[in-house]
Amino acid sequence: MRQLNRKNRSIIFYLLLLLLAANFSFFSCNRQNDKKFSFVFMTDIHLQPEGYAIEGFNHAIKHINELQPDFVITGGDLVMDALGQRYGRADSLYNLYIETIKKIHAPVYNSIGNHEVFGIYEKSDVSSDHPEYGKKMFRNRLGNGSTYHAFDYKGWHFMQLDGIGLTGHHTYYGHIDSTQIEWIKKDLAKTAPTTPIVITIHIPFYSIIAQVTNRPTAANGEGEVITNGNEVLKLFDGHNLKMVLSGHHHWMEEIKFRGVDYFNVPAVCAAWWRGPNRGFTEGFAVINIDGDKFTGRYEDYGWHVPQKPGNKKWILPADSNAPGRKEEKE
Repeated sequence: MRQLNRKNRSIIFYLLLLLLAANFSFFSCNRQNDKKFSFVFMTDIHLQPEGYAIEGFNHAIKHINELQPDFVITGGDLVMDALGQRYGRADSLYNLYIETIKKIHAPVYNSIGNHEVFGIYEKSDVSSDHPEYGKKMFRNRLGNGSTYHAFDYKGWHFMQLDGIGLTGHHTYYGHIDSTQIEWIKKDLAKTAPTTPIVITIHIPFYSIIAQVTNRPTAANGEGEVITNGNEVLKLFDGHNLKMVLSGHHHWMEEIKFRGVDYFNVPAVCAAWWRGPNRGFTEGFAVINIDGDKFTGRYEDYGWHVPQKPGNKKWILPADSNAPGRKEEKE
């Protein structure tokens, strides 16, 4: 009987060892997974009912769902244009976008672009007293009351900034206002210096677009970069800023400066749903995080405008540099 008890005790002892080893392995695996995640940064969607925008965007959403990212951040210019539209058109574009992104399985964090600003162009004939004039339409419908936000995920800090400055003279420029600068200071004061930080913004802080499209000594216009960008980025001295993701120009730039990676990501819509823009096809960025390291790639989601589109109408934004008239049939 004693021998049997000893044997049973030995069996129980080894079973406990195996259980402890299994639990250690499980928790170790979980700790490793806690350090890994991926997200999609998609910008310049320019959704509208005309052309093939809905078809193309649905194709992008299908591909995003297949990738199964932890979340999606948008980079602005979500609708084709609210800048120079009457309320009915702007309202319908926002509604179309809100309904369409419900198909994305992952959480979506929306950012403002210049084309989300409602009615500031003179041709819109919208009064500044309108309850959704300017950035109010974005705040009310997509921003939860604000145009800039921050959130944390698995040890990383994400800051979605609003880089759309309004001149008061029916136009916009790249700028971060003093109210938002104070918010950035307060947010950074609550963020540990070692925490990896990602900034997303529509208009980039830096770009060589003028040098490439014009001449090497050309200067960027005020609508092409954040005009007070150096002042804003200086706030991040002493913090672990890892990357800045932007859009606006519908092409790819990769700039590394003082240990920070600046990625200007091409557009989901490429050349406003009419094909590649400056050689860059329709796509979005996929960022993979592992601990405090990251890798990224530009993902062509495999959609192409039909070769024979027939009698399809495109409506292009007023400040686009896409070829053709503002409205045309092909």
